[in-house]
Amino acid sequence: MSTAQSWAFLVGGAVLLLAPSVALLAGWRPSFLAGSRAPVPLLGAAGLCGYGTVVVTAIPQVLGASTGVRTTCAYVGLGLMGTAVGLFLVYDFLAGAYRRGRK
Repeated sequence: MSTAQSWAFLVGGAVLLLAPSVALLAGWRPSFLAGSRAPVPLLGAAGLCGYGTVVVTAIPQVLGASTGVRTTCAYVGLGLMGTAVGLFLVYDFLAGAYRRGRK
């Protein structure tokens, strides 16, 4: 991956992941989630983990780090992405419970 591609991932991630995730954590609810009682900030936290993955994997590329550092950062990014998937699954489980009227 070239330096230009790494910068594109950072900028694209900031626009597509970071801004909406911070807005969700701050309490904003998009119109399609307005009637839901599910904990929407979980989606924001999942988005921040996704953006963290972008940052952790792209910064070593931009800085030209060694292969060992890139590999370690890739594993950290994999952990962050697993956390994001876990948070999304928890949100989906809780949203399903609210849709069924259990809570």
